[in-house]
Amino acid sequence: MKILNYCLLLTVYCLLLTACSEKDIKLKQYYIDGQALYKLHCANCHQDNGQGLAGLYPPIAGSDFLEKNKELILCSMRNGLKDTIVVNGKSFHQAMPANTQLQALDVAEIATYIYNEWGNEKTITEVKYVQKVLENCKK
Repeated sequence: MKILNYCLLLTVYCLLLTACSEKDIKLKQYYIDGQALYKLHCANCHQDNGQGLAGLYPPIAGSDFLEKNKELILCSMRNGLKDTIVVNGKSFHQAMPANTQLQALDVAEIATYIYNEWGNEKTITEVKYVQKVLENCKK
């Protein structure tokens, strides 16, 4: 009986460990791929550390705009942004260029990276969510 309980407990533990690890692996994959895409497409203006560039390009790290405008940020990654935005009380007027070659998965991975790195999220920005947002972006 004791051996049966031990085996049952071990099986439950393994199942829980496996379920957690699949999600963790996906998050790590999105994060790492997103970091590489961020460095390729975003870091030139927003810098590797997310601090932005002087008064030209807004910071992502510690940004109140990041927290309040996720759908706009997702749209902006692909379609660019021409509007003036206010980040942490400071206005930024520099246009953000479009990256129309970015696929929904690319945008999801970049978002997962920036929101986990600088936005206090510890989750994946799912590609299905991004696809829905991108379909509804104003162009």
